[in-house]
Amino acid sequence: MADDATPTDVPCSACRGTGIVISNLGGTRSEVRCPWCEGGGRRLGPEHDAQAARRHGDGDDEPPDQAA
Repeated sequence: MADDATPTDVPCSACRGTGIVISNLGGTRSEVRCPWCEGGGRRLGPEHDAQAARRHGDGDDEPPDQAA
């Protein structure tokens, strides 16, 4: 990254700039919005917490119920 580049000038390495990642949560493959760039395809700043939405229960891709 160039010295004058901001984090949003850089493609997200987790999703390779697509905004989508593959999740195998629950054993089923599915495409979900990238939590590291929030689907924008560009890296967010270092203060961004990709796991915050799940930790607080407000993620839009809820994990399957594991109680069986």
